[in-house]
Amino acid sequence: MKSSEFEEIRIFLLQNEANPSLFSLTKSRFPSISFDTFIAILSQEKSRQLRSDIPKLTKPHLIRQYIARYIAGDEILTLSKDSGLPPCLLCRFLLENLFGLNKQQITQCLKDPVVLNGFQITEENGAVSVTRVIEDVQKCVECDQVVSPRVEMIRRVTGLEYEHLLRGRLQKLEIPFQSEEALRAAGFSKTPDIKLEVPIGVCGRVVNWIDSKASFGDEYSHKTQGIQQFQMYVNRFGPGLVIYWFGYIDDLNDHPDVLLLDHFPNDDELYCLARLNVQPRP
Repeated sequence: MKSSEFEEIRIFLLQNEANPSLFSLTKSRFPSISFDTFIAILSQEKSRQLRSDIPKLTKPHLIRQYIARYIAGDEILTLSKDSGLPPCLLCRFLLENLFGLNKQQITQCLKDPVVLNGFQITEENGAVSVTRVIEDVQKCVECDQVVSPRVEMIRRVTGLEYEHLLRGRLQKLEIPFQSEEALRAAGFSKTPDIKLEVPIGVCGRVVNWIDSKASFGDEYSHKTQGIQQFQMYVNRFGPGLVIYWFGYIDDLNDHPDVLLLDHFPNDDELYCLARLNVQPRP
């Protein structure tokens, strides 16, 4: 994808994100781009915005204001909209202050709000009922599309799905490899998803390892997060391949030792050494 097209899509998604038909609308505007790519671009953009905004949105005096409004009866989703905080992130601050919970306990409650029945609201916040808090946590989990446990689970499952797809393709072609788990068991700390036992050729380039990314390769994620990681793989294993399954900006494919693709190599892009049928000596 050209950088200009990416920027056009990014702006269109952000300007229309409140529209219930956002992705259908975007598809009609950019018919050659997949729904998965739209979702990846918007999700990454919202996560990036959140990381940038958190320091100014979570100053202690603002958190106290949010809690006071909640205790006074304000609706949790209204507070989330007014504060600019995703519902589940706002919930974390409320649970910490209302119940005195630690991070692990809060995570447990977001996954299963009924667990809150086992905790007591602090004395100074006694006017708030546990039943109300449980119902509000459930609302937040259902509505949050940025940092809810469900969103995190979807991200993990999607990542595993594409790693499984990559392994299946390699096995079908009988290309021997070591998985990330096998490499870590052998003592490697930072490893790609796949280390090939024998190099392959892809688009005329030598590939010793493959990393699977169930995301879109934009400039921020690739240059500030990805390339440093990939360079470590290059230093250790030699040239490799990164598959951004939901696409990437073309201009980023400029590293001499890191090839970018948005798909598993086609037959005409892939070259494997012939398997030798070596018979043991009599």
